[in-house]
Amino acid sequence: MTTVTVFCGSSPGSRPGHVGIAAELGRALAGAGLRLVYGGARIGLMGAVADAALAAGGSVTGVVPSRMLPYEITHPGLTELEVVADIHQRKARMAQACHAFVALPGGLGTAEELLEVLSWAQLRVHGKPCLLLDPFGFYRPLLSFLEHARDEGFLHPGDLERIVVCESAEEVVARLTGTAPAVPRRTDEVRKPTGRTAFLFSAAGSQQPEMGRELHGAAPAFADALDEVCSLLDPYLDLPLREVMFAPAGTPTSGLLDRIVYGYPAIFALQVAQYRLLESQGLEPDVLFGYSAGHMAAAHVAGVFSLADACHAVGTLSHLMGKMPEGGRMAAVEASPEELRLGPTAVIAAVNGPRSVVVSGDRATVTEICGEWSARGRRTRLLRADVAPHSPYFDPLLADYRRALETLDLRAPRIPLISDTTARPVGREAAGPDHWVRALRDPVRFPDAVARMRRDGASVFLELGPGEVLTGMVGACLPDGGDRPIVLSVARNWRAAHGRADVA
Repeated sequence: MTTVTVFCGSSPGSRPGHVGIAAELGRALAGAGLRLVYGGARIGLMGAVADAALAAGGSVTGVVPSRMLPYEITHPGLTELEVVADIHQRKARMAQACHAFVALPGGLGTAEELLEVLSWAQLRVHGKPCLLLDPFGFYRPLLSFLEHARDEGFLHPGDLERIVVCESAEEVVARLTGTAPAVPRRTDEVRKPTGRTAFLFSAAGSQQPEMGRELHGAAPAFADALDEVCSLLDPYLDLPLREVMFAPAGTPTSGLLDRIVYGYPAIFALQVAQYRLLESQGLEPDVLFGYSAGHMAAAHVAGVFSLADACHAVGTLSHLMGKMPEGGRMAAVEASPEELRLGPTAVIAAVNGPRSVVVSGDRATVTEICGEWSARGRRTRLLRADVAPHSPYFDPLLADYRRALETLDLRAPRIPLISDTTARPVGREAAGPDHWVRALRDPVRFPDAVARMRRDGASVFLELGPGEVLTGMVGACLPDGGDRPIVLSVARNWRAAHGRADVA
């Protein structure tokens, strides 16, 4: 970490403290030996941060479009001046030249630059963090908007985690240099659940690069559990599972998560570790539900599978799926089950809401269905899965999977467990392999399962997994009016303390 790009305005703003904060940042960067890259102006917050850095003996690079040179705004005392053709090249150069971004309150240009930084991160152009120096809450509305965009599905999981809010220049520098003390990441303020709580385990397809890496470094209970699960799953994989889970976004290793061979074990390992972390904090479920591949973590927590047996089942199924011929695909379609007319090569794999289904089967057929319903103005989305569970595509592996389960010591659940395919409590049938084989083939009935848990008194739904997939679906499954449950996720509401942004 040697160079930091600072985004800020050419106006000082109306609050007197803004200029002082800019100067503090300039001095702090210079004191830490960090080179400043900025827009090159001598006025407003830009000028204040550059003046302070230069006065403190720091190095400052200004990036200025050639059209601005005739005007009296370019700072005359810069260590280095880079002249580019236009404002677009300036932004590109400022992004390229640094190891991290810091943003001060500024005008619309600053907001535009922040959104571009987020877009570059989404496109995997870079993995650089962005720190907001914001003691007055200036960026709070922008962050609320971005959270809304994430909740609506327009951001990749983990994108907002690149943005860290800092309250002082000293905190900025501490995070950039890795000397910040461990402090909790800001999350939504929620009450600890007091009603009957349902733990929901999401399916494969919600995986994301670096999932679990931050928690592993901050929460010993999580780290110990994840290490144990990965050690039991590694014999079934070509690469160590934790290495794949923690690989940086955009790398070939992180791309393996989109293969079910790694994505399924990774989801299972993360969920088991998250559960152990919640358990260490005194949070216990009253009922469990696992969506599709998530049913294995739920079944382990319920006591059906020991950890060793669950890892054997997960590893065996992962291996079997890896040997299947290519050609399977899944897609989410905005349609009711009654509206779809499907043939033998694609079926309804899951019902997620009144007008939300997942189709699964032959890739060409699923793609054709997406095209047909998109042409009707309905939303469709191909899922990040290279196989087609809950469809005839899975039939060739069922016998081998059953034989693997027959060797295990399966037991009835000790914690109430709701089946994702029958929407009824799972009883003694869990002690035999047939129930778990059928779970791979029968369609998921998520609304019926949510309704059953609500009738049984569940007033809090907590999702375990790398994102917020099921939490976004719960509301659509409930009738309008009446009491609404509290819907939470480990990914947002119980993020563990962390030491610093990854800025190496």
